[in-house]
Amino acid sequence: MAAKRSIIIDTDPGIDDALAIFLACASPEFDIRAITTVAGNVGINRTTRNALQLTELAGRVSIPVHRGADRPLRGSWTTIEDIHGQNGLGDIDLPAPSRTEFSTAAVDALIALLSDAAADSMTLVLIGPQTNLALALQRKPAIANAIREIAVMGGTLEPEGGNATRFAEFNIHVDPVAADIVLKAGRPMIWAPLEVARQASVDALWIDLLRAVSRPCTVAAAGMLDFYLRSFARPTAALYDPLTILALLMPELFELRSAALEIDVSEGETAGQTRFRLSDGDGQVRVAATCHADRVRTVLLERLAAL
Repeated sequence: MAAKRSIIIDTDPGIDDALAIFLACASPEFDIRAITTVAGNVGINRTTRNALQLTELAGRVSIPVHRGADRPLRGSWTTIEDIHGQNGLGDIDLPAPSRTEFSTAAVDALIALLSDAAADSMTLVLIGPQTNLALALQRKPAIANAIREIAVMGGTLEPEGGNATRFAEFNIHVDPVAADIVLKAGRPMIWAPLEVARQASVDALWIDLLRAVSRPCTVAAAGMLDFYLRSFARPTAALYDPLTILALLMPELFELRSAALEIDVSEGETAGQTRFRLSDGDGQVRVAATCHADRVRTVLLERLAAL
């Protein structure tokens, strides 16, 4: 059996974050070393509590959860409870967590885990604003040597294809300075942008199939996705954060293209814009341009059903 891939999930749960966490927990290929939380979709108290609840529902109480940054490196941001619900999880009720987060803060935990790791051995999954890793890299740049690759949900391929603004996707727009610091660390990266997430949308029928599995995580996920459909007021809801996990598990499900990337760190209207130049670059950055959407949905359903 191949060795498990050691991963750290940095997240702001979030409905799509919840699906990504469930998917990672359902994937024996991963050794989840920690979950670090960040303010994003909702505030840091909610994202941390949600991470505790989700891992407990998935039967993974051994995964350390570390509270992270409660604001971006520059300025402020607006939470999006209209998309994710007041509790960040579509306002569904989950059991109260039986544990609390670890006393070690997220940045300190990242520094410790990466300092102790061998070179090129740890995978970072960044599915919220990238503030925690940016702060850790600023404090101790050498930890970048331990990073095997970074999987990111964020950005857009189109210059004006954003969702937070006309120009920027939410995760990057919240903290473009942090995203730029992480990018400039020079580690291999896989990006899942808005366009590929929208290709892998799910509808009410798929959600009903998920609910019909009748396991705690699938019922919870279906309830969250019901809220997602209502909040978007569309017949389908895009799969965002789970695509980072799937890109690591099964890269063959995606058309991954080498790209050069520049992140707009200005304070103007284009702040957070991701300027990908496909087929340029040195191969350090790859971006999912398209995906096999039906297969993505099938794999996600199969994995969650086994959790």
